Amino acid sequence: MNKTSHTDTSRPDEFLENFAKTKQVFLSFAAKIDPIDFSLLLDHFAKKSDDLFYFSQPEKDITFLSFDELTIQTFGNDEFSKIYDEIKVLQQKLISNHNEFPDIDFPIFLTCSKFPIKKISEEWKDFGEVDLIIPKISLYKNGESHFILYNLLTESFSNYENVDLYLEQEAEKIYKLESRLTKNEEKQTTISFVEESDNEISWGKNIETSIKQIKEKVIEKIVLARRLKFEIKSELNWQKIFLDLNTKYPTCTNFLIKSGDSIFFGSTPELLARFSHNHFFTEALAGSIMRGANPEEDKNLENKLLESKKNNIEHDVVTDHIKSSLKNYLEELNIEEHPVVKKFSNIQHLQTSVKGELRKGANIFDVISSLFPTPAVCGIPKEKSLQLIREIENFDRGLYSGLIGWFNCKGYGEFDVTIRSALVNKNYLYAFAGCGIVEDSDSKEEFEETKLKLKPILSLFDNAN
Repeated sequence: MNKTSHTDTSRPDEFLENFAKTKQVFLSFAAKIDPIDFSLLLDHFAKKSDDLFYFSQPEKDITFLSFDELTIQTFGNDEFSKIYDEIKVLQQKLISNHNEFPDIDFPIFLTCSKFPIKKISEEWKDFGEVDLIIPKISLYKNGESHFILYNLLTESFSNYENVDLYLEQEAEKIYKLESRLTKNEEKQTTISFVEESDNEISWGKNIETSIKQIKEKVIEKIVLARRLKFEIKSELNWQKIFLDLNTKYPTCTNFLIKSGDSIFFGSTPELLARFSHNHFFTEALAGSIMRGANPEEDKNLENKLLESKKNNIEHDVVTDHIKSSLKNYLEELNIEEHPVVKKFSNIQHLQTSVKGELRKGANIFDVISSLFPTPAVCGIPKEKSLQLIREIENFDRGLYSGLIGWFNCKGYGEFDVTIRSALVNKNYLYAFAGCGIVEDSDSKEEFEETKLKLKPILSLFDNAN
């Protein structure tokens, strides 16, 4: 996924038209392989490859690593329907052996999307607004089972046994590569602070501006973010970084996307949407408080969060948005009556689960476009919040508070909101954190909340403070 492989928004239409007219077929084949060490391979490809997509959910024991893209196309933030059109054509010309593994939902298509603010910056130029990636090779782990996946657009495979041979050869290459790599899970990468987008004083002014807009009924809620910039002083150790993330945050989605000179990575607790055929699931995650130093203090903070007027208002805005956004696409919508507290190692959030069934004629990209960006990272109403964020924030969010995801032709997939994340661009690290602003927000408390949310990323590095 390098910068030269991005296509402008006219190219996906051309790809779709050409593919539909030819005799090409879309092959997607999988084969079981021996267990592999994802941390070793991740570190290697992060340093050697132009494109990479890593996705890990430790609690579910699911990991995949995709590289060597077959095609990558860039769409606009308002063109999710075009992605669906392309997938429909690919699905009609799909030849696959995935039915041999009925209990496995393989990721065939990958995507990432920027926060739709449409700012242009040097550090984010390696990524498009919405990138659709079809990898040629993916390595996939589900529980104790390991697989290699191979995708191909071709007219030449009349004998599909050749695919099995190719998979065997590619697996052998992976085994040989892994045998040459060395474990290095101890050395921590060193970084040095350069600058911050907002100090406590400028942050306070931004909060004042936002609250004024809320009091004047221009907006109901807004999410503002800060960015910290660091210089990278030693070689990045992705083995250690993701050992730490997968150990400390097993209930999160831990991810890395490489494109050209840039790597975007993080550990997000926020699910945008999960699809299991026609079944849909998401959760409202908004309203935060720190963890306690001991069980008693932690319980007291939990109760404080549940009783907090400010946090409940912030959470209800997100829940109401989900409900109103999905009413045209889901039936039998089931929303939990009261939020619960979802705990992570450094923070706890209010969380409400939402379930439903896709209506006939609706598709996953209808749901994605209606939900994204959520009030948990943007605000209400969406367009006015986006405009105010564009005016207030003096940096480009890029993929921060955007989304990453995977899906396949059988109606399975997952999309996550990319918070608790950072960008590596050349020799610099950019770390991001935001918080929801409502009328009762206190700028000092919100500033401290951003510091708390930066910890999952900054704790991975030496000298971050």
